Amino acid sequence: MPNYGFAIDLRKCIGCHACTIACKSEHDIPVGVNRCWVKTVEKGTFPQTQRLFLPVLCNQCEDAPCMDICPTSALFRRRDGIVDLNGESCIGCRGCMAACPYDQLFIDPNTRTAEKCNFCANRVENKLEPACVSVCPTECRIFGDLDDPSSEVAQIVQREAFVVRKPEKGTGPKIFYLGADEAAMRPENATRPFMFREGQVHLRPLGSVEADTARPGDARVDYDVPHKQAWGFDLVLYLLFKGISTGAMFLSALLWFLGDRSALVGVGGPIVSVIFAIATAIVLVADLERPERFYLIMIRPNWSSWLARGAFLLTGHSAIATLWVLAYWMGWTAPLTWIAPVAMVLAFCATAYTGFLFAQGLARDLWQGAHNTIDLLAQAAAEGSAAMLLVALIVGTPAGTIRALALTLALAAFAHLTILLLEHVLTRSPTRQHELAVRAIRRGPYARLFWIGAIGLGGVAPLALIWMASASAFSLPFMVPAAMVALAGGFAWEYIWVEAGQSVPNS
Repeated sequence: MPNYGFAIDLRKCIGCHACTIACKSEHDIPVGVNRCWVKTVEKGTFPQTQRLFLPVLCNQCEDAPCMDICPTSALFRRRDGIVDLNGESCIGCRGCMAACPYDQLFIDPNTRTAEKCNFCANRVENKLEPACVSVCPTECRIFGDLDDPSSEVAQIVQREAFVVRKPEKGTGPKIFYLGADEAAMRPENATRPFMFREGQVHLRPLGSVEADTARPGDARVDYDVPHKQAWGFDLVLYLLFKGISTGAMFLSALLWFLGDRSALVGVGGPIVSVIFAIATAIVLVADLERPERFYLIMIRPNWSSWLARGAFLLTGHSAIATLWVLAYWMGWTAPLTWIAPVAMVLAFCATAYTGFLFAQGLARDLWQGAHNTIDLLAQAAAEGSAAMLLVALIVGTPAGTIRALALTLALAAFAHLTILLLEHVLTRSPTRQHELAVRAIRRGPYARLFWIGAIGLGGVAPLALIWMASASAFSLPFMVPAAMVALAGGFAWEYIWVEAGQSVPNS
């Protein structure tokens, strides 16, 4: 099997954009999106200035994260080794965009499916060079089989010094740059203008490096193409709704298993779980670019994708919650003790999988780490107990159940607050991208929402209100404000986590 790759000699690139135009013509790419393009970076002060060109395209990774996260295997490796995309199988979940560390995937506005460079596989299989290679006037692009010792690209890679983009990601990229400058190779090193071109106006990424007036010679991006973030407000609602659903079901099943037979535990919490499970499903399907294809996840799942695994876990969680409610209404309460452990396991898994899903978003350093999964579990406990405390206003609930939910809310809020402070305030960032995202959270555009919303409402306020309510034996009227601020604070952090995680440029 061939092992195709590119060597790109940046010492020869003149930034003519012939490759960009040839690619658009070859593959009929709409205006506003690109399979490949040439980024321009300027640095230095007059008269010692430099303009750097960086042609970028799909890296055809040896270990392609876009393939791992795609829930329907729409992204696949051809027999000739090229990673390609089958548009007929794509549901438009944009998971591949979140996974690609190089920002090389986009949604085609015409087909509403993902698109990316495939090394012009249609030409390669007919013994032709990719379109971008055939039009390059300086022949700075060298394409061929990296495993063929006689090929020019293999010889260049063997004898010359080269760099690849983001080697720390471990994807095994097959685009090798000669004569590269770090200012162009590292998107987190150069400042960004406030607007992009390419026929659209975009504000600069909120997590990009800010210009320092004391250092006018620092590198800045002069030209790039606009990139829409993969996941937005719909994913924030998904996190909140799912947290309430799984948290309420887990706590209801646990309390029932421990002997609590109150109406809140028997039917109130499970009904909340079912309602928000349905809301979660609606949000997830509506968020797809091709929602009518959602069923493809169920009939042709890619089991390496946590999007696919999560779909089945959420289905199982929803089914057991619905079964619980039906059994309670039918008066079959005896089997609930046996169903409870299954409900707890499914609720736990349906909560935790999201941490693994976001970790598959390899492009975003803020989403990496086991602490995110632990925090999601803490948030689900807080949101589930808060929702049940609000429902307790309607359903008669014993003082013991209120006390148990209040203590759960306090412990979950404390755990969430501790994780936020340790991860985003007290410890150093492991990478530059993580540092820029955290800077945007702590003292950038998300700072007010972080300190007042996530830290204040999501952590400090519930603990203070629960402590004050303890003086009145956790009287329900005193617990309602704690529940409401906990939900508001959790929503604030989930918004920050989704948005700030995608605020740092990747190309």
